[in-house]
Amino acid sequence: MDLIVKIGGSIQKDEKDYELIVEKIRKYSQKNSKLIVVTSAIKNVTNDLINATINIDNSPDIASEIYERHVKLLSKLADGKEFENAFKDLSRLSDELFRVTWSIRVLDEVTPRVKDYILSFGERMATVLLSAVLRSNGIEAEGILTSPLITDDNYGEANVIEELSKKEIDNIIKNSKVNVIVLPGFIGRTKQGKYTTLGRGGSDYTATLIGKLVRAREVRLVTEVPGIMTGDPKKFSNAKTIPRLSLEEAIELSQLGAKRLHPRTFDPVFNIDMKVIVESLYEDGFTVINGECEKSDGLKGISYLDNMKLITVESTKIVGKIGSAAKITSEAKEAGVNIVSISQPASETTIQLAVDSTSVNRLLERLEGLKGTLVKNIDVNDISIVGIIGCGIRKKEISTKVISIAAKYDPLAIARGISNVSLTFIVNKEEGENLSKELHEVIVNG
Repeated sequence: MDLIVKIGGSIQKDEKDYELIVEKIRKYSQKNSKLIVVTSAIKNVTNDLINATINIDNSPDIASEIYERHVKLLSKLADGKEFENAFKDLSRLSDELFRVTWSIRVLDEVTPRVKDYILSFGERMATVLLSAVLRSNGIEAEGILTSPLITDDNYGEANVIEELSKKEIDNIIKNSKVNVIVLPGFIGRTKQGKYTTLGRGGSDYTATLIGKLVRAREVRLVTEVPGIMTGDPKKFSNAKTIPRLSLEEAIELSQLGAKRLHPRTFDPVFNIDMKVIVESLYEDGFTVINGECEKSDGLKGISYLDNMKLITVESTKIVGKIGSAAKITSEAKEAGVNIVSISQPASETTIQLAVDSTSVNRLLERLEGLKGTLVKNIDVNDISIVGIIGCGIRKKEISTKVISIAAKYDPLAIARGISNVSLTFIVNKEEGENLSKELHEVIVNG
């Protein structure tokens, strides 16, 4: 198989979007004897389903609203037999979703397995809708509502069993009589048939993993932006699309700007001959991701996080004490807080954790419980995290220039990324914007 196409949820919101999607898939299907399309849930539906698992009292109403949104789109995009069949499928899924949301409302409880089950409806409904729209526009398409990805039962972040999944996908391709096969992204199922989710960025990961399993030549991730850009265009007015990234650069830039790709997206691409292309539904421009660093590579992009806190834990009791750092970081795990950056001097007297401002209080509450036993002082400061990415960082003259610019801002910490293709600087919050703009100018103008 030559091509896998993933259609993002942000570009599935109205009739105009679907008109453009149909034409793009028509173009690609004419060039390929068999085309697999992976779809995300339509815009905002996953967030609404998550909300249904949190605001349990309102969950049946949320389920009804999601159904109505799909039917409204379907009524504008399909008619006749295609409308009738898709309407029946959506109604069946909606009844199923309504029953489970009513159940959690009665029980006042949502287990990880039930949450994944609820979240699965977004991609399954989107598969019904998209395949019906394609058929209504003369494209022979089949929607497969059952994910071919077989996983373990680690609900919320399931791991795919590739050997079993390959057999499922091969059977789907073998038995399909049509040109286009539409599959749900983000979700999998256990050997027992229970729905699982693959975690954040799951639809992109679904596309690249299926690409690996069927030995596709390329995977195209269709979204709202023209590729991965040198910086978030909302923050950098002169940001431009990056033509090519190595896999290492793509992983480092995966949290950048308007198009966020989870690093896991690129796991299946290592050590195989497959391109990942990020392209826009609305405009020209794309980024090709494949291979390793090339000698001509320079600096590629900036990542800039400005709503961050730096927690500094101080104590002589952690010096030389095996497991002290693990104890402190385990508190972050128990609090459900992601550590963006961690550092510790050779003296072992302090441990610094950079975390998102919205989650800092949860971690502080737990760290306060360590005072008197392991921790002496805890300080919190507002910070920005600025990363500059590109294989050119490996070149001494380039890294020296970057470090000399950052040195003017007196960084609190410096770290290198995977395969030495990035430099990250933690600075005081008020200095982050100026540093990121100055480094972005170096990327754009040299």
